[in-house]
Amino acid sequence: MAFSSCFFSEHYVFAQTNQGVFNRILSANTATEQAFNAVFDAEKTGANVTSLLRQLDNATNILAQAENSYRTGDFNAADAQADSVFPITQEVTTAAHNAKQTSLASKQNAVVSMIAFTVIGAFVFVNALFIVWLWFKRRYVKSLYNSKPEVNSL
Repeated sequence: MAFSSCFFSEHYVFAQTNQGVFNRILSANTATEQAFNAVFDAEKTGANVTSLLRQLDNATNILAQAENSYRTGDFNAADAQADSVFPITQEVTTAAHNAKQTSLASKQNAVVSMIAFTVIGAFVFVNALFIVWLWFKRRYVKSLYNSKPEVNSL
C-alpha cells in the first residue's frame, strides 16, 4: 500500500506537468489569436501587414508543432515550442498596433491635406475667374468707348 501511494503521487506530478504544458499551449494559442486580431485590425485601416502575416504564419507553424509534440508525448519539446511562440506573437502584436497607428495618422494627414488643397484650389479658381472677368469687363468697356454712336432717325 505504501508503494502504491508513492506511485500515485508520482503519477499526479506527471499529470500536473502535462497539464502545465497543455495550459502553455493554450496560452500560446490565445496569444496567436490576439496577434491575428491585431493584424486584422491593422489591415482594416489600410496598413501593409504582409511581413506580419509571414511572422504570424511562422508562429502558427511552431504552435502546430508544439501541439503535435504534445500529442506524441514529447512534453519537453512541446513546452519549448510553445514558449518560442510568445516572443513572436508579442512582436507581431506590437508591430500591428504601430502599423495601425501609422496608417490612421497617414489617413488623417491625407484628409487634412485634401481639405487644405480643396480650399486653396477653390480660392485660386475664384480669383482666376475674377481676374478673367475684370479683363473681359475692361475690354468690353473699352470697345464701348471706341464705338461710334449711330443715331437712327425716323
